[in-house]
Amino acid sequence: MKWEYVGTGLAFIGIGISLMVALPPPWWSRMPPALVHIGVIVGALLTVVGTIIAVFGVWPVLPSPKIPVLGMGFAVLFFGACALWFWIVPETTFSIEALKPLRRLIAYSRVDLVAPWDGHTAKLHGYNIRVDNVSSDTITARVMFVRADVDGQPFMNTATPGGPVIIPQTQGTTFQISRSEDAPIPADANAINVEFEVDYDTIPETGIRRSYRKFTYPLNWTNGKNSAPLLELKTVEEWEK
Repeated sequence: MKWEYVGTGLAFIGIGISLMVALPPPWWSRMPPALVHIGVIVGALLTVVGTIIAVFGVWPVLPSPKIPVLGMGFAVLFFGACALWFWIVPETTFSIEALKPLRRLIAYSRVDLVAPWDGHTAKLHGYNIRVDNVSSDTITARVMFVRADVDGQPFMNTATPGGPVIIPQTQGTTFQISRSEDAPIPADANAINVEFEVDYDTIPETGIRRSYRKFTYPLNWTNGKNSAPLLELKTVEEWEK
């Protein structure tokens, strides 16, 4: 056996495989695509050249006939690679599928700030959230929290999440959250801020989705302090998870 050939061939194979499948360094994302392709091609060529050199190194000690023995050796390597692929790839594919984001299933057709005017002052009474099921599945939804403040001063905060409500396909429901007693809104207030989260899932369960909204209602006293202020909704933040 020509050990120098075997060693050189294995070295080339190792370098070639490293060029093709090694973990990328932190600056890999800035690497020009052309250089990446060149690296993969050079790695493949080094792997082929290394394999040929290694075969020349072990050729003298192979039993006759040599070609069938060499073919059986490559067949064993190919079988082992395919066996690893068979057992590993399905699990990897499954884990990737599990990480896909869940599809959004609801929409808000109405979000109403309930702030009645008693002739002298505006009062914060509550908040109504209309949740519509826009999917082809029956879902359950519940309000996790609703918080409202006036210029940063807390005015309403639900203590515990509400109970789940079943919403059939293409239907909707209105969640009404209210204070036990109306709270007067100061005449010099600038805005009312409201945030809430709705969690929902399908029937049968496919994974809980979370939907968050934060709105602000600037107080517009265009008609004077003796009339109800105009409240125009503005979105501050929203996300789906």
